[in-house]
Amino acid sequence: MASNKSSSSSTSASATSRYMFHLVWLSAVMYMMYGALYNAYKIRLGAIEEYGPVIHEFDPYFNYRATEYLYEHGAKKFFTWFDYKVWYPLGRPVGSTIYPGMQFTAVFIKNYIMGNNMSLNDVCCYMPVWFGVITSFLVGLIAYECSIPQNTGLNVLTILLDIIKGKKSDDNLGLGSERFGGLSSPAVECALAATAFMAVVPAHLMRSVGGGYDNESIAVTALCLTFYLWIRSLRCGEPRSYLFGILAGI
Repeated sequence: MASNKSSSSSTSASATSRYMFHLVWLSAVMYMMYGALYNAYKIRLGAIEEYGPVIHEFDPYFNYRATEYLYEHGAKKFFTWFDYKVWYPLGRPVGSTIYPGMQFTAVFIKNYIMGNNMSLNDVCCYMPVWFGVITSFLVGLIAYECSIPQNTGLNVLTILLDIIKGKKSDDNLGLGSERFGGLSSPAVECALAATAFMAVVPAHLMRSVGGGYDNESIAVTALCLTFYLWIRSLRCGEPRSYLFGILAGI
């Protein structure tokens, strides 16, 4: 009887210590993820902090002018707008020769999120910063999805070997273990490293700096979101993964 009590208390203590370890691990993960995203935000905000909320370069100025026209005149006139002040002396049918996603996103943020708290110019200046942070986080999600046990149990070599041996491949042989709240390690650590790297990589920084209101600032985010949804739709062993595939197609 005494040995049973001792074994029970030992098991309870072990479960408690494991829970505390996982809680500390989760806290450390959240703190490091916050640090990486905050770093991504502050770096991209440098130009605005030094020069103020001004649009940089030539293409961003045209993009802002097109956004201003869309904001003031609406979508119907925007798509039929013929601008005589560009491509002189021919002019330009802006509505049919532009990728309007960025303009519509800026107007949506201005009308339905920021309202009177921020001018259209400021929204356009800060958009690359905001979407740069979102992109960094999405890259972390992609790295996590590519590192979890459900997606690392199979590879071409093991499948070929199983075919030769004449047996069914087991998709539950991935590396790592579940830590807390369904999160897997070392997949979470991979996500942190990818987020921190994307936050400072120069190739992305130059297209997402504050005031650089150009198509790439939002296009890279859209690309990363599409890639993540597609990879997420391929997760093994989940019957509803196809929903992410539908979102990826949209």
